[in-house]
Amino acid sequence: MSTYTSRPCGKRSSLVVGVAAASALVAALLPAAQAQAQPRALEEVVVTSQKRATGLDVQEVPTAISVYSGEAIEQTFAVDLTDIGRMAPNVQLNSAGTFPGFANFFIRGIGVSNTTRSQDPAVGAFFDGIYVGFGPSSIASAFDFQSVEVLRGPQGTLFGKNVTGGAVSVTSRRPGNEFGGYAKFQLGNYDTMQMTGAVDLPVSDDLSVRVAGMSRSADGYFNNLFNGQSKPEDDVNIIRPSLLWTPTDRTSVAVIGEYYRGRGGSSAAQNLDSRIDPRVAGPATVQRVFEYTPPADKYDIRHNNQGYVDSETKMLVVDASYEADHGVFTLITGGREVSYDSSTDFDGSPFTVFSFPDNEESQEQFSVEARYASSFSDVVEFTAGAFYFTQEYDIGERREFFIGGTPAQPTIFQQVGLALTDDTSYALFGEANWNLNDRWSLLVGGRVTHEEKEVVFCPFSGNATVFASLSMADCPNTVTDDETWTSFSPKVGVNWRITDDVFGYATWSTGFRSGSYNIRASIPETLGPVDEEEVVTWEAGVKSTLMDDRLRFNVALFHSSYDDIQRTISDTVVVNGVPQVAQVLRNAAEATITGIEVESSVMLTDTLSADFSLGYLDAKYDRFPGIDADRNGVYEPAIDDPAAERLEFERVPEFEFTAGLQHRMPIGDNAELFSRVSYQWRDEHFVDTLNSPSIAVDSYGLLDASITYDRFGDGWSVAIFGRNLTDEDFHDFGFDGGTHRAVWGGVPRTYGIELTTRF
Repeated sequence: MSTYTSRPCGKRSSLVVGVAAASALVAALLPAAQAQAQPRALEEVVVTSQKRATGLDVQEVPTAISVYSGEAIEQTFAVDLTDIGRMAPNVQLNSAGTFPGFANFFIRGIGVSNTTRSQDPAVGAFFDGIYVGFGPSSIASAFDFQSVEVLRGPQGTLFGKNVTGGAVSVTSRRPGNEFGGYAKFQLGNYDTMQMTGAVDLPVSDDLSVRVAGMSRSADGYFNNLFNGQSKPEDDVNIIRPSLLWTPTDRTSVAVIGEYYRGRGGSSAAQNLDSRIDPRVAGPATVQRVFEYTPPADKYDIRHNNQGYVDSETKMLVVDASYEADHGVFTLITGGREVSYDSSTDFDGSPFTVFSFPDNEESQEQFSVEARYASSFSDVVEFTAGAFYFTQEYDIGERREFFIGGTPAQPTIFQQVGLALTDDTSYALFGEANWNLNDRWSLLVGGRVTHEEKEVVFCPFSGNATVFASLSMADCPNTVTDDETWTSFSPKVGVNWRITDDVFGYATWSTGFRSGSYNIRASIPETLGPVDEEEVVTWEAGVKSTLMDDRLRFNVALFHSSYDDIQRTISDTVVVNGVPQVAQVLRNAAEATITGIEVESSVMLTDTLSADFSLGYLDAKYDRFPGIDADRNGVYEPAIDDPAAERLEFERVPEFEFTAGLQHRMPIGDNAELFSRVSYQWRDEHFVDTLNSPSIAVDSYGLLDASITYDRFGDGWSVAIFGRNLTDEDFHDFGFDGGTHRAVWGGVPRTYGIELTTRF
């Protein structure tokens, strides 16, 4: 059993060493860059998430934003959004761990760290302009992207759905007006095989079609010693057809469809040895009774339930725009359907201690966003819009618990909970920029949000009929509730063009996340809903492009104050006079988060470039009353309230940084050798609200590298790549309950070869 009472200074020093090494490397190579007569400049990055009438350079956006082109993402050999999140400061785009593909995104210390489907995300994911309202199957596979934009901080004045932590906007590639395409074939360890490709088919002068697809299969990283199989196997197929119709010079209509099918293994719980439990005095834990010792190797597990995930997603988006004389009208509408069936061995042992057998859930959503963006004068430009979103989902969750007996003759309690929900959101939003002169401008924005939520709930019980049928009609004690929330979220700011190459800004913005129900409530009294979450953020930043466009250096500082921040915890509740641990949704009354973000890119020579980012967060609870913080089974305000205020935020490393080098070596007139190396480091952190030391994450760093031989003159390339080359041991999530402990996530060393042909 590990101890975790303070932050070891040795791990903090590794950050200092890493920063110093990166700085020394840049300093050593900088003279070579200055010696070049006419060195190549950094490419301009144009963003779409600001929804202006014309494109906007990222260096002129008055907010902290990281933008990654499709080409840059492909060069990292990223698998999905999780890998992209490691490149941005103060950003973690991780999976929940317990259910594959379930997003637990965090930006600037704010996010959702659970798989309760009814809790709205604090970080919004937007696919081709459509807000994704459901956690399962919400981590996009990284293929055929045009760009990914990661915005940090509240984003209510420009995005249809209000979010308090930030937004991730993914744009897929649009059809081209000439015939062409590509095909990629990848082989890797763990029997990985992936094929991706796309083709553009011009139909006429004003109509083009694109069809992109991906097929990926791989064995799991974890070896299940119980049955000789691996977990979680990966079997994903995606097809993404799209068309672009431009009937006039002013009109454009894009239609994007996507069909996703994933069939693979369930999550791999890595059971921890918890025979000695410092929190429990009295009865032995289940693992003491079973005398079970988990395997020593992280990637060896023993699961009696192999589990599965069978997910299907369908999405259709229509993005239409009309360019008037003084602005652009845009309409984005679309729907998304998700089916997600799963079976999961949650306890990670060869016994049935806690499992989720044969869960079934589905979701449907529809949204419309209409907006007008105008730059009708040199003085004022603005964007205004309206938004409507609705979703319904149906959740059937089965559970099995060990409650007595022996491993050979266990007594298993079967429990089931059902929920039907109907969520609706309406909003009006807008943002205006008033240019006072050539150097100064003012920004004013706001958003009015009205949200309604209805829930029909069958509390978790041992009803055998409901367990077998997963039908609300069989529920003997249905609970129905509804609630509404209305909020106004303003934003003001000032922008200063300090020099032609240096841009500064300061903003005061607010955000709102409506209250949520807890559809994992063990008793109706813990169904909720909790109160809405509100945030006020001050942010100031400087963006500079120096050295004849060879150096890009950006810094942002922010301070956020949260009221009624939402947290899901395993807390003590009293059921029929008996205290028990249950998953409950709570409001932490007040919290503050202060941070710094640094991002830089530099062309050291015509062929060598470097990137560096740094994130720092100081997150703390100012008040967090009402929880059993010391986990002794009794809530004592005089003891537990001060203890709760000392808790650290989960999934929030204090420091993190990323450093990378890219080198291009021309070979003749039509080929080059492209090499890339990057290192991503994160500080130690807790993964649960109550800061369980046994499942905390130690600091870790991931080293990736690749080398590509590109015969661009002949239209083909071959690459070899490796990720987590030092085979660093880490995990993403953990559970520390009264019956067992387990952690989830982590990726070992992976490597492979990829062949690409372009036509």
